[in-house]
Amino acid sequence: MTTINQGSGHTNSPSGTLTFAPRTSGIRKCYRQQRQRRHCPSIRASVTERTEEVPLADLQVMLEDAVRQEDYQAAARLRDELMQRQSDGKAMVEEANRRFYDAFQRNDLKAMNDIWGQGEHVQCIHPAAACIAGRQNVMESWGMILREAPMSISLEDVRVYAGDTVAYVTCVEVMDAGDSRGRTAATNIFEKQEGRWVLVHHHGSPAPIFV
Repeated sequence: MTTINQGSGHTNSPSGTLTFAPRTSGIRKCYRQQRQRRHCPSIRASVTERTEEVPLADLQVMLEDAVRQEDYQAAARLRDELMQRQSDGKAMVEEANRRFYDAFQRNDLKAMNDIWGQGEHVQCIHPAAACIAGRQNVMESWGMILREAPMSISLEDVRVYAGDTVAYVTCVEVMDAGDSRGRTAATNIFEKQEGRWVLVHHHGSPAPIFV
């Protein structure tokens, strides 16, 4: 684990989030200068024991800066922290994606309602259909779909990306309704709301027989 040195002026707000005191705003400025001068002594001192509150993008910048300064001990800590947090984020997104398809194939509208996020930016594009915008309209569309007979859904070619607050999954849905089968290329976009990953966009398009 790594962090920004508390002695450098970083403070914890009452809500528990990391804030930057005016004196340490120079660290980020130093990151920018590092890209130009390739030298910034204060960065070496800024990496200590914890970085849980630092965004992934900033961790990547800190890692690059540590490598440029040949501070390989700090670079190793940052690399391990970055890889661990990326792995943890992907696992949580994969679980959210699994819950979406579990609700889908069980025709469970309550579970489907729980996996979708809040906001007017929520959208859904069902195969061969126009875009449905707004959470209420999206959930009404799922209410109609889930009234149909249940189907078995398996996934192929699953690819996951997870950032700090936004993630996406691309996959091929293989659907089996007993008397008919189909393949759909899907993109699911997740957003972290109130600490949990929820779906804010689903796009499904008919896929060719062989992908």
